[in-house]
Amino acid sequence: MTVRRDFQEPARCRPDLVIGREDLFAGARDQLASGGSVLLHGPAGIGKSTVLRALAEEYGATARTVLRCSATESESHLPFLALADLLGLVLDEVSPRLPAAQRTALESALTGRGESSLLRDGLALRLAVLSALRALAAEGGVLVVADDLQWLDPASAELLGFAARRLEGTPVQLLCAVRTEGQESQEYDRQLRACPPGTLAVRLGPLSRTQVAQLLDHRGHGSLPRSTVREIHRTSGGNPLFALELGRALAERPTPPRPGEPLPVPTSLRALVLSRLDMLSVEARRTLLVASAGARPTPALLHAAGRENAEAECAQAAELGLLATEPDAPAVRFAHPLISAALYAEAPAHER
Repeated sequence: MTVRRDFQEPARCRPDLVIGREDLFAGARDQLASGGSVLLHGPAGIGKSTVLRALAEEYGATARTVLRCSATESESHLPFLALADLLGLVLDEVSPRLPAAQRTALESALTGRGESSLLRDGLALRLAVLSALRALAAEGGVLVVADDLQWLDPASAELLGFAARRLEGTPVQLLCAVRTEGQESQEYDRQLRACPPGTLAVRLGPLSRTQVAQLLDHRGHGSLPRSTVREIHRTSGGNPLFALELGRALAERPTPPRPGEPLPVPTSLRALVLSRLDMLSVEARRTLLVASAGARPTPALLHAAGRENAEAECAQAAELGLLATEPDAPAVRFAHPLISAALYAEAPAHER
């Protein structure tokens, strides 16, 4: 029996992992219980990884073999790294059951010995991954848990997708999560096509104000005033990670913010939401700062504040995903409330 160490402990799903996710969690649970696969998707910080871990803890105990990988952006250039995470611990178990050419190609890719590549050993590698998963499935259920699919190295992503599309009728299930910015995003479509037939796609959306309050309470921030919780929900846009980081920053302050005062935005969140600002021109960034200082900024208001090229500068920001694109709307709307809050918090006092 091959089970990764992090899935050997009994399931202990914390309540905050499924706050506001009860229905989708139940749907994903039913899908896994029926032998199907699940793809969780949504924007950064929305809770994909926490829901994935909760489901994996629950179903990891029922599978004979659990294979897991969690990709990172900094390692996405390393070929076969995710595949090594998935199959490295079971290589000795499956190798004897593979045809010689497949075994040689797979061992070369996973160990780094030799010069295996998709270009040179494409068919042998694809068939080797498929054969390895089928060999494991012949001994009992297999659960493949893959987080942050968007950062999988291209070679591993290609091999896993090839196998996944051909696993119908075998007890191999995929439980995956991928970052997407919209229901119709290209990343979502690409990852869904690489999953087994009949995979249930579950999009995680924002939490309501009540759910954010429950989440903050579970994390020890239940003493925050209602008005502050309301502002946390507005600024975070219902994103649980953003809400928790804002709650933590407020808990570290000796006094709550005054009415109308912007919330303190932690450095970690500023870096997350403002990384694209460096791609803006100085003038466009200035225009966005003016917009962030207004409750309901409009092009007319920006012009009145001296931003003569507001339309062009807002269009530049919209192309980078910083502003929502609503041609018929009179207001200038940030793509996420936290972008406005972080931009304002980042600016020196004299610029504000």
